[in-house]
Amino acid sequence: MARWENIFIAATAVDLPHAVPVSEAVADGSYPSKLAERTEQRTVTIAPKDEPPGAFAARAAKSALAESGYSFEDVGLFVHTSVLDPSPRMSNPAMWLEREIGSGGFRDVAQLTNGCDGVVNGIRWAAAHLTCNLEHQAALITAAESWQPKEVIDRWTVDPDTPFGDGGAALVMSRERGMARLLAAVSYTQPNLEGVHRGPSVFGQGVSLPVNLSKRSRAFYETADLSRDEAWKMRGNGIGVVIERVLADAGVERERVARIVLPFRGRQVLEEEYFPYLGALVPARSSEDRGREIGHLGGADPIAAFHFAMKAGELSTGDLAIVFSEGVGIVQSAVLVEVV
Repeated sequence: MARWENIFIAATAVDLPHAVPVSEAVADGSYPSKLAERTEQRTVTIAPKDEPPGAFAARAAKSALAESGYSFEDVGLFVHTSVLDPSPRMSNPAMWLEREIGSGGFRDVAQLTNGCDGVVNGIRWAAAHLTCNLEHQAALITAAESWQPKEVIDRWTVDPDTPFGDGGAALVMSRERGMARLLAAVSYTQPNLEGVHRGPSVFGQGVSLPVNLSKRSRAFYETADLSRDEAWKMRGNGIGVVIERVLADAGVERERVARIVLPFRGRQVLEEEYFPYLGALVPARSSEDRGREIGHLGGADPIAAFHFAMKAGELSTGDLAIVFSEGVGIVQSAVLVEVV
């Protein structure tokens, strides 16, 4: 059980590039019109080709630190997470970011590649670190993605359910003060479904490019012992399981939760694959609205979705909120916070 009483989210920040209208992508043939109609996506944030994803993480980190009132010297743990790591092999993107944000020192620094769920891993790690390490007052978590070049991944068609957007986000945690108190955080794994995203390849055989999740899933079901319907039922049930667990860990009744903050996914995904498993929980409207303007931000989704829910006024003092996250593997996580 991961439950805390005096750990806070001190600040969040999001840094995004220019948003490109979906109509332009449809007109030039990049985005099939049938997918645009299905997702109802309006725009997608797209980074300049010469701007690394770390630049968005660094700017978001500086903004979040400034908002929190902490300096980088107050940070005893810095965690960066990404899905598509563009850095050279045998290098450390988190250390590059540390240099861009401030300077080195006596702190723990790590790069996580746990898919779109890496931020929640970082939150639990940060909470434990702040509980045990009294030398520093804060922890910093960043996430950033740039879904390019097209030869590696095609943001428009890699996942037919959602186009992928570029950008970064940052979250500062503290044991002293903040905008929201962390009550509990849990993750639920279903490794029987990991092949849905991996496809037929096994580790050590390299990767087939460009990444195409639809082709991988089709290949998986051709030889899997379970059907597509069975797999997605398992995934859907997992949403309910992780929600019930985070509430139980915190000793909170479902009726007290004001909003559940969901990832930036397409309209059909939210309505068919998320909403039916939420029970009476009310989804944050901003997750859907801003998601249609940005696209799926990968690991930055949980921070950005919570950030925009707060900025939109959907959460106010005393409200409880669940931030739901999901990554390849399949890993499903929930973070329960109380706005203070």
